[in-house]
Amino acid sequence: MTAVGRPVHRPAAWAVVASGLAVVAVAFGLSRYGYGLLLPQMRDSLGLDLAALGVIGAGSYASYLVASLAVSRLVARCGLRWTVVLGGAAATGGMLLCAAATGPVSLGAGIALAGVSSALVWPPYIAAVQTHLAAGRRPGAHGLINSGTGYGVAVAGPLSLLAGSSWRTVWIVFAVLAAAVTAWCALVLGPHRPLVDTDDASARLWPVAARQGPRLLTTAVLLGLVGGCYWTFGVQAATAAAPVGSSSGAVFQLVVGLSGVAGGAVGALLSRATLPRLLGLAALALGAACLLLTTGRGWLVLPSAAFYGAAFIAAIGLLVIWNTRLVPDAAATGLATAMLAMGAGLVIGPPLAGAAADTWGTDAVFLACVPLSIAVAALSRDPRTTPA
Repeated sequence: MTAVGRPVHRPAAWAVVASGLAVVAVAFGLSRYGYGLLLPQMRDSLGLDLAALGVIGAGSYASYLVASLAVSRLVARCGLRWTVVLGGAAATGGMLLCAAATGPVSLGAGIALAGVSSALVWPPYIAAVQTHLAAGRRPGAHGLINSGTGYGVAVAGPLSLLAGSSWRTVWIVFAVLAAAVTAWCALVLGPHRPLVDTDDASARLWPVAARQGPRLLTTAVLLGLVGGCYWTFGVQAATAAAPVGSSSGAVFQLVVGLSGVAGGAVGALLSRATLPRLLGLAALALGAACLLLTTGRGWLVLPSAAFYGAAFIAAIGLLVIWNTRLVPDAAATGLATAMLAMGAGLVIGPPLAGAAADTWGTDAVFLACVPLSIAVAALSRDPRTTPA
């Protein structure tokens, strides 16, 4: 609740959506995807082996999970503005550490710090949309903000391909962008806390998770499993297939990110189709993306990447809308619990898939993702997702 006698800050709807899209682009498209996009150059320059790369990647997800546990309390106690500022500062500082990295330890510290940002900046904007936008505009706004990842990769991808040995300069550019976007978000959100996710029981994780129910949380875990397996081994498959030569891995990641922009438009489609139908179609598209990687035809990795990018971003956006319908009074906390569930899938999936790939090959991993995607389509048929 705002202080007595102080006016409630009312930002323009367009400013909420645009700044939210921008900060998601920074936290996900630059901080998270930047590591994968710049990895070939950093690996050669810093002499990183596969074991180091695995530990660094795990550190990013670990910091993301820890921050997800804390974000609902931060929103309740510090408000939306300062939670986003803290996340933006983590992105800025983490990417500056990456720019100054001299080995796996310093690079890992930078990636881990940058990984905090994605857990801190998104839930406050879910609450901001719920507070400042009319109900009919919220699904489209959530979808647009969620598509920020694709816009971030649209910036990071070309820079990474052109970087060459100047990868440190690219990280510095990313950090400057992060600082500028964070300052903009601070101006948009203002100093006052909206009446969302107060520090009563609604702001605690477990009561909110119980209200969300097993369908939504299981869907989040399955999306994390499919996403973690596809992203880990999809880049490897693209590199091996080499449809565009030695740049195939980077181009694959770029296609995934750019196609995510299309996936962000899914919220606007809810006026024409139900959430279960749209989420079911997105899940089936994820399954198709995985199947395409098992055909053995090298050029098919690029349409697979396009299917995956659009479908995964769409599925995440629909998961956000599903959450806001189930727990509208605790939307930010609900997103935190969903991110924790998805994070569990992201952490568990790649090691299990790696063990399976050693025994049966990567095609078996992609095939195993198909029934998981179908299960997402089945779980989405929750009668509570139909708005009143």
